[in-house]
Amino acid sequence: MRKKHAVAAGVAAVAMSAAGIAAVAVPTVASASASASSHHDRCAAGMHAAVLEDNAAYNARDPQRYEAVLNPKMLFFYDGNVTYGRDAIMANARKDFTVPGWVWKTTILSETVFAGCEGGVAVVDAHSVNASAGTDVHFAVAMTMVNEHGKWTVGMDTVHRLPN
Repeated sequence: MRKKHAVAAGVAAVAMSAAGIAAVAVPTVASASASASSHHDRCAAGMHAAVLEDNAAYNARDPQRYEAVLNPKMLFFYDGNVTYGRDAIMANARKDFTVPGWVWKTTILSETVFAGCEGGVAVVDAHSVNASAGTDVHFAVAMTMVNEHGKWTVGMDTVHRLPN
């Protein structure tokens, strides 16, 4: 819709330019472009915040926070095994939360918000480190993010264990 508005404003600017009033139409095009950019920036910031919250809540072993950022229809895909639905994923997470000593360390490698702000993908490098056990398990994670009703949630985690 914004693209149609910008094109229409551009055509109007050309028509008005011939009439000598181009200065009036040019700000309209600029503000439409700025508005679209601002919307995308807000969208990307919202997704980024949800990616951070997902990983922080998991690391904090906080089931309420973690559940709040997971989509009810979420899929968790781990090296060929799929867990369907937030409830099943939370049952596994609650078991993980009881294991003492581990820390979930992540680095966001990239984030992409799709046109329309309905979804996106975050690529994350992750380590589950348990110093007392002397382990550092390395993972590659692709988080598929969903924006429904103005709220970003995790729609799917695709996790692959990497060699150490």
